[in-house]
Amino acid sequence: MYDLCVGLGYHCESTHQLRRHTGDGRAHFFDWLDLDLASVVDAVRSDFRDVLRTGPVVPCSEGRCALDRPSGIRFFHDFRAAPGSPLTASDIAEQLPRVQAKFAHLADRWRTMAASSARVLYVHHDAFDESGTAEVLDLHAALAEQHPGHRFGLLWLRRTPPPGTTALPPHLHTGTVPLVPGRWEGDDDAWDRVLSALPLRPRTAPGPHDRTEDPRP
Repeated sequence: MYDLCVGLGYHCESTHQLRRHTGDGRAHFFDWLDLDLASVVDAVRSDFRDVLRTGPVVPCSEGRCALDRPSGIRFFHDFRAAPGSPLTASDIAEQLPRVQAKFAHLADRWRTMAASSARVLYVHHDAFDESGTAEVLDLHAALAEQHPGHRFGLLWLRRTPPPGTTALPPHLHTGTVPLVPGRWEGDDDAWDRVLSALPLRPRTAPGPHDRTEDPRP
């Protein structure tokens, strides 16, 4: 039985769906971020020390988000532009200490979780069917190497069935959820089917400790 379900991106769909399905609004490091699997693996292996710390953070996507160039992570919801204006380098520089503090807190929460007795299901939503078995096994290895003794499983979700699943260990689960054009939240029924088939603790109503630090605008 998994005690917690924690998302690893690719983008906002996974965060929304995991919180909707589990009823758990606690924030985790990769919530609401836009990033590929390589960036997740690098962040885990470096114990998050390189995120927002080692190089320039610049406006991207025509000022709709901030890109942390060293990590390749795109922040769509943490840096705020003036109403009606694109995000600027000045906006980022002014807000960077606050955002760094937030993610330092979330990194500490991650370490505490991984060092606890909780059994965690990590969910990698391969939203563009970019990853192969080798990359997902590398993610699994990074989690195991960084947190020895941590009890966890990994769910690899794609739009189409993943190849080479016979090479996966038993606690590395797979599934599919379709793309829903025009709906960033994804397909509720498809996510429910996949998650309900796994041994997750029953949904409970969020309590005061489940306050979300980073709601979408």
